[in-house]
Amino acid sequence: MSAAKATPRLNRPFVAMLMLANFGTNVALIAPIQNILPRMVESASGASEKALGLGLVTGLGALAALIVNPLAGHLSDRWVSADNRVRTILVGLVTGGVAHLVLGYQHSLVGIAVWWTLCQATINIAYSPMSAIVVDHVDKRSWGLVWGLVSLAQAVGLILGLAAVVLVFRSPAAGMTAISVGYVVCLIPLVLVLYRLPRVSYEQPASAAGGRPDMRALLAAGEGFGLVFIGKFLIMLAETIALLYLYYYLQDVVHYRDAGDGQLILILIATTAVIIATVVIGRVADLSGGYRRYAVLSSVLMAATGFLLAGFAVWALVLVCAFTLGAGYGAFQSVSQALSTLMLPSPANAGRDLGIINIASAVPQVIGAPIAGLVVAGLGGYRGLFAFAGLLAVAAALVFARVPSAPEPATSPA
Repeated sequence: MSAAKATPRLNRPFVAMLMLANFGTNVALIAPIQNILPRMVESASGASEKALGLGLVTGLGALAALIVNPLAGHLSDRWVSADNRVRTILVGLVTGGVAHLVLGYQHSLVGIAVWWTLCQATINIAYSPMSAIVVDHVDKRSWGLVWGLVSLAQAVGLILGLAAVVLVFRSPAAGMTAISVGYVVCLIPLVLVLYRLPRVSYEQPASAAGGRPDMRALLAAGEGFGLVFIGKFLIMLAETIALLYLYYYLQDVVHYRDAGDGQLILILIATTAVIIATVVIGRVADLSGGYRRYAVLSSVLMAATGFLLAGFAVWALVLVCAFTLGAGYGAFQSVSQALSTLMLPSPANAGRDLGIINIASAVPQVIGAPIAGLVVAGLGGYRGLFAFAGLLAVAAALVFARVPSAPEPATSPA
């Protein structure tokens, strides 16, 4: 029996609510790391220990995300026919809102670490099934467009979340309270829309008794999904280590008069490029069926940007590189997510499997800082760091070039 699927017609209210939910989730995940956590950690541990303390706090949070994301996706797979994954999202909605609220009132490094870890864990309870519902309710001919719109919402959340905690909600308690309330408000409409959509159900692959053979196929480096995982890991590691020392690059290599102002200018330019590229390239890839092709091209563009920043530390060129890097990353976000979805071994395990692909984004946050430190110390400073990031992006392009143009058809049971 084939799986019961929702209508393939693109449901605009559903897509709008999905964008709103991803906007709120990205604010809750990123805004604290950008501004609130560094201030809280410095206040708790002192200026001399702030770098180590922040690395510990964010590393523990990333580790929690790595574990919880695929687990929550697996649970949502088991319940999808009953509630369209609403139950899992609701758990993440309530617990994530509470965890962010409590975090704002912590004053010790231990308290900050514990509650930020809980924030990452609970947010990822909701975030993992939010990826899988694209498989449930969007026809694959529109996956690039929808993932592009989701990436657009996340990019806007990056800017507006930072602006809110810097300009309006200045204290940690006020900032985390605003983030908590905003997160809950942004996810509630998606829950309501999911309740009204037709239920979906999937037949478990007969060849995947207990899920074990299917899992082996999923993780095999020679299979499409495994290759996408490796390529995404390399790109996210390149992005993580490059952005980690951007402030110091502007200060010590470019010698920009105010590195903080320069950083904000570059983020605004790059985010504008991300917003344009995610939707345009996602839709073009839908129409051409060229997800793999654009994953390769976006990786090459990001690699070229890294090499230019390594070789020419001129402010005018850095501005151009900010736009090209944003365009490459925005295109990569939409097509890599669509490519991941296209390579799913079975939609019956979409929540779990897309949770596993999200590990490729979480692990670089854990290992990025020590790798970047070693590269800066041993491979030519900040210029060497950007060159290394460029090499990682080249490797990613080579990996994406090996991804099959279409997934192999599932073998029918005998």
